[in-house]
Amino acid sequence: MRTPRTDKVSLHDVAKAVGVSVSTVSRALAFPDRTAPATRERILDVAKSLGYHPNIAARNLRLGHPKAILAIMPNHKMTKISTLMTSAQVGIGQQAQELGYTMNVINMDGTEATASHALELVYGHQVSGTIVMAEPPMSVQDRNLLQVGLPVVSLTEDLTHLGIPSVVSSDRQSMMDAVELLADLGHRAFFFISGPPSSYHSRQREAGVRSGLIRRFGTDADLQKYRADFHVDSGVEAARHFLTLSPRPTAVICWADETMVGFQSVVLAAGLSIPEDLSLISFDGLHVLHYTTPPISTFDQNMGQLGAQAARLLIEMIDQGGPAEAKLIEFPAKLVAGRSIAAPPT
Repeated sequence: MRTPRTDKVSLHDVAKAVGVSVSTVSRALAFPDRTAPATRERILDVAKSLGYHPNIAARNLRLGHPKAILAIMPNHKMTKISTLMTSAQVGIGQQAQELGYTMNVINMDGTEATASHALELVYGHQVSGTIVMAEPPMSVQDRNLLQVGLPVVSLTEDLTHLGIPSVVSSDRQSMMDAVELLADLGHRAFFFISGPPSSYHSRQREAGVRSGLIRRFGTDADLQKYRADFHVDSGVEAARHFLTLSPRPTAVICWADETMVGFQSVVLAAGLSIPEDLSLISFDGLHVLHYTTPPISTFDQNMGQLGAQAARLLIEMIDQGGPAEAKLIEFPAKLVAGRSIAAPPT
């Protein structure tokens, strides 16, 4: 078994160890599907064992890196995700254009074909860096987004533990602020509508609610919770469950605006008044909340601003020659006050 070398390993070293030409090694690393499987596997194994990493900065200096970035957007079957994604995409695109870059966009759909297409752009050096929004770094067969050596920035999820600089909104702190706001009005009984357990944002926002309750009351044991998802229909189901509770909490915090719209429609139809009987506060900042009756208070995470910051960070990394420190940039979400919050009924 080879021991990885501590000095700089070059393509020539890998080619010599495998017994092939330098061009074959280069092709196998950049375009694996254009190399015979057996040869490709030998090259990848030897490159890994020798500790070879492609010098993207040197390549860019030699060839000139493309003035293009890739934005990988999440599956947008849900209206909530689609709306936020559009705002982020506009922010990324405008900032990239101001800095002299173009933007390629790929909307993920859960298929290997789409992920492979994204990796083709990256491995083929048709882009100089990638922004991933609410998506893990993709892998298809023996290719992985993080192995290419090009800069990557995460948008909306903290992936610094993977060595990826990240731009996020203040999910946790905003929910702590929501608890504090409602508690200052006199609320003591809280109901939280969470999202799927797999959702980074749901976990962060629930942690914020619980931390806020503990900070204010010393415990979160009395928090009542319903697990929903991204859809309006799940908010409807959450409301139906809420109406069975006795006594009912007087303050409802929801992890996502679209879900809260469904919740509000049902409790109003059941005869409850908002905010006289029940206070509501949510998160995302969707424009549609201005037109609910009454308008629902929400924390606006300003996805356009987050997208622009992610683009600035990525292009700064590109212009400096490669990956940088995995720092976390957090933007505070802004409370947009509707007319859905008041003191609890006496």
